[in-house]
Amino acid sequence: MGNSRIHSALMTLGLLVVLAVQSQAALAAETWSELSPKQQELLAPLKDNWNSMSRSQQERWLKVGRKYENEPAERQATMRERVSSWSELSPQEKAAARENYKALQEKRQGERNSSWNSYKSLDQQKREEFKGKNTKQSLN
Repeated sequence: MGNSRIHSALMTLGLLVVLAVQSQAALAAETWSELSPKQQELLAPLKDNWNSMSRSQQERWLKVGRKYENEPAERQATMRERVSSWSELSPQEKAAARENYKALQEKRQGERNSSWNSYKSLDQQKREEFKGKNTKQSLN
């Protein structure tokens, strides 16, 4: 399995985590045929497994689909590719991808904390210099 496959799986997992935090109001369809044509188009890679998924799994995927319903065709195609990559992973590969994603999120949080602590340790003059440099960079 290549790095790009794991990367795609991690990106998809990231989407799922973000969407899982959002509202739980949406109800999942019980069968594939109950999905709207647009939902079927966006979630096509999951068609063969849809009816055997739990309601919570269906709800998570429907949230992903809703997020991309009004996106440009190129973004929708990218989402379908990621869904396809995820659906092809074995349960062990999915578990490994989830663990890798969790570790990456924890590492990023640690880096943010470290950067913030470094910034806080600067004296006021250095902070002002840093702010000025960042403002100039963001304007370019």
